[in-house]
Amino acid sequence: MLKQFKKYIKSQAKTQDTKDLPCIYEQINRNPKFQLKHQENIIGYLNYENSSWNFYYSDWFKNQNDLKPLFEFPLKEKNYTSKELWPFFESRIPSLKQPRIQNYLESHPMDSNDKVKLLQVFGITSINNPYKLLSL
Repeated sequence: MLKQFKKYIKSQAKTQDTKDLPCIYEQINRNPKFQLKHQENIIGYLNYENSSWNFYYSDWFKNQNDLKPLFEFPLKEKNYTSKELWPFFESRIPSLKQPRIQNYLESHPMDSNDKVKLLQVFGITSINNPYKLLSL
């Protein structure tokens, strides 16, 4: 049934502008998780659940004093929740106008409105910071 649904969505995507398509990724993967790393150390975890983004620091990070907390997440002990993806993570998604991103979206039209999927595909590294964002 899922294959039939995907086939239907793909056929509809060819006849519609992709900005009008619903984001169905959450229906397929209900709790995508990411791990933010610096070198080999886990800094924290990002996940998307029940239409909310969540970020919290790892135990390793909480117990060290060499690295400072991220600007948007100043308190090590706090679990952060937001309906919107924080700019620290959003900046990892390249502009959808870039040619390589447009090429990807032509073959994956359902991903154009899916920040989770775009983070998984393009958000591993960033020129803005030395951290890696790995999908779990």
